[in-house]
Amino acid sequence: MKITIIVAVLLTIFLIAEAAGAIASEHESRAIPSYAGFEEIQDAKNRLIIVGDTQSTSHWEFWRERNDKERKLIIDEITKREPAFVIHLGDLTTRGSSDKHWQEFDDMHKDFREKKIPYFPTLGNHELYGNDEKALQNYFERFPYLDKKRWYSFTWKNVAMVMVDSNFSTLTKEQIERQSQWYLDELEKFERNKEVAFIIVCCHEPPFTNSRVVGPNEKVKVYFADPFLRFRKTRLFFSGHSHSYERFQIGDKFFIVSGGGGGPRHKVMIDPRKRRYQDLFSGPELRFFHFCEIENRDDTLIFRVLRLESDGSFAIIDPLLIGP
Repeated sequence: MKITIIVAVLLTIFLIAEAAGAIASEHESRAIPSYAGFEEIQDAKNRLIIVGDTQSTSHWEFWRERNDKERKLIIDEITKREPAFVIHLGDLTTRGSSDKHWQEFDDMHKDFREKKIPYFPTLGNHELYGNDEKALQNYFERFPYLDKKRWYSFTWKNVAMVMVDSNFSTLTKEQIERQSQWYLDELEKFERNKEVAFIIVCCHEPPFTNSRVVGPNEKVKVYFADPFLRFRKTRLFFSGHSHSYERFQIGDKFFIVSGGGGGPRHKVMIDPRKRRYQDLFSGPELRFFHFCEIENRDDTLIFRVLRLESDGSFAIIDPLLIGP
């Protein structure tokens, strides 16, 4: 009996090892796809899309909702709309060092890649889960046009996009100082550029949020939001991390939290006596799956939110007109 059990155990171990080896070989031989970049932006198109937190729910988070259906509906709708480009606010996938999780991301974006829609991500905390070196390798192999830069900028028509890295715990002191100086230089450069009418800043962690799950990031406020407030052309600041939709305003500057891409949703504080900041969007504690769209009409940006409805359609809500 004991020998039979030992043989069965050894056979099971062998089969598991063989399967793992087959999976590893498959990953090694599988070509890693790359996404369209700066050169593929079509000036004839006048809309961009912003989405955040499309990661699946981890198996360890058994108490949280799983939204695979909603994630696919959002990605398919973005693909169908064929924008000039897509901005991702971070947490593209669940575990950045996992080949399996990135393969899932690639499979869901197959039609997206075939249409060659440019894709510009920011680094979320999930992109760095696991081995940092392997995680960043997975990330940059898919977006080679970033040239391994964790922060970068580009222009589209009369709009300057400034993408920054809010993962301060993974950055050295020298990297933090270098990014901060680069960020200030970019804002000043675009402020002086007569062809730029609007500056949009994007990062993962929010400077302001009423989330019950994650808090506002003080370093994002100090290094990114505070300088943002000092410039005339800076009008929209996007972040994710809070899996919800929130809209804050300081003067003529809007701070949008857009983390509704399919990750397990977060409740936000809506009681004026308890919430940290005044949210100008009067929604429930648990909000909707969504992405944001900006239409560029020369001297005006038209901002809208596309909310996923229960029947799989999308409704436009919370529109804003933003002039220079």
